[in-house]
Amino acid sequence: MKQIRLMLLIILVPAFGFCQNCKYEVNEVDKFTGKVTKITKPKKVIATFFTAGSFSIKRTDSDYFFILNYGLSSYKRFDPYKINAGAQLILLLENGEKITLSTNDDIKGIKKTTIGIPPVYSCYLKNVSYPVTKKEIDILLKSKVMSIRFYRTESNGKEDYVDSVIKTNKQEVIQQLIMCLL
Repeated sequence: MKQIRLMLLIILVPAFGFCQNCKYEVNEVDKFTGKVTKITKPKKVIATFFTAGSFSIKRTDSDYFFILNYGLSSYKRFDPYKINAGAQLILLLENGEKITLSTNDDIKGIKKTTIGIPPVYSCYLKNVSYPVTKKEIDILLKSKVMSIRFYRTESNGKEDYVDSVIKTNKQEVIQQLIMCLL
């Protein structure tokens, strides 16, 4: 009997841990359509000296979206990047699978200059939305995201990409966000 209780405890404690940390930017029912919309608060998954990236997940009824916010800084002046419709976000999973998502958004980066010696030039890409299928959600629940690649466009029109390895302590964040919407 003690073994059964111990097994239940081992199984249920992580599940409750996921649910306890759920915070939402939006959690509402549309008064006209009756559709339920939930958007998790963004959680940082990428953090280096010159880059920062966070994800949130949106669910409207049975439709899911990854929302990427990304910032890039440099001591050299550069024009803001943009995301064009069709730009990809590729997630490399622990089990070796890849999930490729494409955005429908056209988003121009927001440029900011921080005065200092030397000045710091930054570009922020906010609320880039990538539709995700239920099948992809199920795959993501079974395997952690180890690395991401997202495509952007430079001011001269050249397509470029950014690869970011997800640190070990951040690899479960996407799974936790998904659990908040199930």
